[in-house]
Amino acid sequence: MAATHSVSLFEVFSNAAVSFGHSLHRIIEDYGRARAASALYEELSALNDEQLAEMGLERDHIARTVYQRVFDA
Repeated sequence: MAATHSVSLFEVFSNAAVSFGHSLHRIIEDYGRARAASALYEELSALNDEQLAEMGLERDHIARTVYQRVFDA
């Protein structure tokens, strides 16, 4: 004998709302990370090679450094 389980309309909408909330939260987090990455990239790009060297960076490594700091954190 198979057991049946009916789902109420409230449960359907509730689950959809929760799913939407999680998706929206993820979008907001991703947007924040993108803004942080952009700001850090601009900041590092504005430095001269001597200033970058003092930080242990080379100009060619700015993009990788930004990615690692913002997205691999």
